[in-house]
Formats: sequence, structure tokens, C-alpha cells
Amino acid sequence: MDQFTPVPGQPVKNHGLAAAGWVIVLAVTLVLVREGKDLFIPLVIALIGVYLIKVIERWIGSIKWGKRKMPSFLSMTLAFAAVICFSYLLFAIIADNAMQVAEIAPRYQGRLLRLQADFFATLHIAQPPALRDVLRDADLPGLLALVATNLAGLLKTAVMILIFAVFLLIESRFIPAKTQALFPDPSQRKKVEALLSRIDDDIQTYFGVKTLVSLVTALLSYAVMRFVGLDFAEFWALLVFILNFIPTIGSIFATILPSLLALLQFESFAPFLVLFVGITVIQQLLGNFIEPNLMGMTLNLSPLVVVMSLILWGMLWGVVGMFLCVPITVILVIIVSNFESTRWVSLLLSKEGKIRE
Repeated sequence: MDQFTPVPGQPVKNHGLAAAGWVIVLAVTLVLVREGKDLFIPLVIALIGVYLIKVIERWIGSIKWGKRKMPSFLSMTLAFAAVICFSYLLFAIIADNAMQVAEIAPRYQGRLLRLQADFFATLHIAQPPALRDVLRDADLPGLLALVATNLAGLLKTAVMILIFAVFLLIESRFIPAKTQALFPDPSQRKKVEALLSRIDDDIQTYFGVKTLVSLVTALLSYAVMRFVGLDFAEFWALLVFILNFIPTIGSIFATILPSLLALLQFESFAPFLVLFVGITVIQQLLGNFIEPNLMGMTLNLSPLVVVMSLILWGMLWGVVGMFLCVPITVILVIIVSNFESTRWVSLLLSKEGKIRE
């Protein structure tokens, strides 16, 4: 019997309609995600913040006072306070450096013009008038101020993020009770609880290790920047910390951007070389050797997936979406890897076709 011939007594499956239905669902979802970005962006940031709070709570909770552990409420309070303090420090550094960049930008613009002239003189090529005029007339201070304004605009969502984080933390306390109500059968409930626990542990492990490695990378990079005397070393170290959450592409930009500033700041080529080589060595050592050993599982995304994710979330949520795209994708990969029916999706998205068993 042909595979498309309907069998008496069995419902006829229309695969075309099913596929069209999924396309419609996907399209509607993307529209809702884009149109509701003012709501979803703070929610996603709050969700990531909650996991960071849980990771810090776990670290603090492991501290023993004699034979007694720190109370859960106290460790949670300290973890929440640590994340709030870090967020305040982040915005303070951005705001402080934004004003300094606006003041010093004309000096960088003059240095850029000299570098351009030296480059064409070395090649014995007449300097293109169009390029010269563009660089001279470019409003570099205005451009930098615009970037700083967009970054500072994140402060507007800080209150909503805080509210979401508080309610997510409160809601997490009632998950066991809801699981028990939804799955009255003890054996089925045990399987569901084990699955949820594994997903939660995997996500916490990812964010815990990634945060620790990113922090060490930023501190070591900051030491190199201070050694060469780079301007705004605190801001660039913060940028290294944030970009380190984006595999491959993030580390490249975290190396190139401060190195380019060194070219504009210093007359000598040596600081640029020291900075570029130093940060590259730090990124390679921590990213390719230390982090995989600490992670204990392969969750590296394919570079193509990272690029496609950057494009998709950049189109949906702009610059903020580009920073959040990889954490969102990693969370999805962790979730689908824990279900047999969707495990193939995580294999396709992974870098080497391997995930934790």
C-alpha cells in the first residue's frame, strides 16, 4: 500500500496544513516578540539576573561558619544585593566614561586623520579627497555621545527589571507545590522534578562558570590596559566582561576595540601590539582551556548559529537583543537537550555535535 494512501479507520494526516500551521505560529510569535520588546527585554534580563542571583546564593551558601551554614534567606539577600551593586557600578562606569569620551573625542579624531594621512603616504597614493572630507567632517563626539545615550537609556528599564526579578524569585518558591498539584502520580512527578532540576542546574552551571571566567578575563585584561596606560580602562574591562558572554565573536570585538583605541591614543605602535597580544592570549587561555574544564559539558554554539542569532535578535530587539541573543539561545539549547524528542535540535546548534549525556 502506498504511504500516502489513507488507511480505513485511521485519521488522515495533512502534513501540508501542519507545516503551514507551524509557520503561522512562528510568524505570529516573532511579531509578538518584536512588538512586545518593551515588556520582553526586561523580563529576559530579569530571568538572567535571577539565575545569577541563584549562582551567587549557591556560592555564599557554601560558606560555613564553623559547622553551620549560612541561612538561606541571608544568602539570598546578600546575593540579591551583590547583583544590584554590580548593576549600579555598571551604569555608573558607563555614565562617567560617556562624559569623558565626549570631551576627549576631538583629540582622537585628529589622531585618526594623521594615521590616515600616514597610511596613504606610505603607499605613495594621493589621499582621496572624499575620504579626507568625511573624516574631517565626521561628528565623532556626537557619534560617541549617541552611543552613550543609547547605553544610558537602559536605565529606564531598570525599575521594571527589578520588579520582574523580585516576582520571579518569589514565584520560584512555589514551583514544587505547583508540580505536586499538576502531577499527583508520585512516579510521574518524580521524573518531572528530576527533569526540571537538571535543566535548572545546567543553566546555573553555565551562567556560574561563564560569569566567573568573564570576570577573570576582564580583570586580567584590565591589568594589561592599565600597564600600557589605556584611556577608559574600566569601561573597556566592563565591555570585555559583557562581550565574553558571546562566543567567538564577542572575544574578537573585546580584543579589537580597545586595541584600536590604543592606536588612536598613542603615537607609538608598541602599546597597540602589547594590548592586542596580551588580551588575545588571555582570551585564548581562559576560553579554550580553563572554561571547558570548569563547565564540564559541551554547550558551545556553532559560529554560524551565533551569527544567525545575532542577526535575528538584532532585528527583533536591536543592540540589546544582540547582547542577549546567546544567553537566550543557550537556555533554549539546554532545555531541548533534556528531551529526547528535541535532542537533535541541540546537536544541530552545537559547535561539535556533542552535548552532555
